[in-house]
Amino acid sequence: MFMRRLFLQFNTICPPRKVYLQNLLENSSITCFFSSRTNLERNPSTLEIKPQTEKPQRKKTSPIPKITLLFGDDVSVTTVEEAQKIAKRRNMKLVKIIDLDTKSERPVYKLFTGAEYLAEDLKQRERKKTEKLKNPFKGEKVLILNHNISKHDLQTNIKKIVKWLEKRHEVRVVINGNVDNNSKAENVYSLLEKNTASNGRVVQKRQKGTDIKFQILPPKETKQASGQDGDNKKDFPL
Repeated sequence: MFMRRLFLQFNTICPPRKVYLQNLLENSSITCFFSSRTNLERNPSTLEIKPQTEKPQRKKTSPIPKITLLFGDDVSVTTVEEAQKIAKRRNMKLVKIIDLDTKSERPVYKLFTGAEYLAEDLKQRERKKTEKLKNPFKGEKVLILNHNISKHDLQTNIKKIVKWLEKRHEVRVVINGNVDNNSKAENVYSLLEKNTASNGRVVQKRQKGTDIKFQILPPKETKQASGQDGDNKKDFPL
């Protein structure tokens, strides 16, 4: 539109001025002005201002967990890596004695010499022995059987009982009987007693209604580990 108006005005003015304007149009500065304006109209993106780049944020480093280190009468707070370096430098053993202290909310480690470490190991073994004497059984297992159980299923359950007895578990067994024919439940009981006699002993047999209840306890003297795998794999005669 601007160039069109200029062209119309250029044709209506008098000849002397027309020559003057023609010389102005040929001037390089005006030509540059019009060309730059045309380029701006065609490419308005050149006027966009680039946003300032933000500074990269530093990554937050997680705090290194601390421990409480005991060495004789000295108590210090350090890291596990530093404690390991101290133990290596002094040729000592680094042992965790408390997983988490309730007061400091830190794990507790202690440095032992070779002799102290062996003495502490012996103490731990003695404690385990006394605990076994106080409570000879590791746990309790419960097994419920039906008087109509098949021979294959009964053999599978006998193997399971033998494994539990070898691991020092007390086994509580319940055999569900039938009012019309209670001899089947007695037959299942006798087979269980016969096939587990070498691995445990049956105690406290009692009958409540049609059900037979009893416990099978591990032997007082544990057998050697040798030969146990063969006993577990064999089939029990029924």
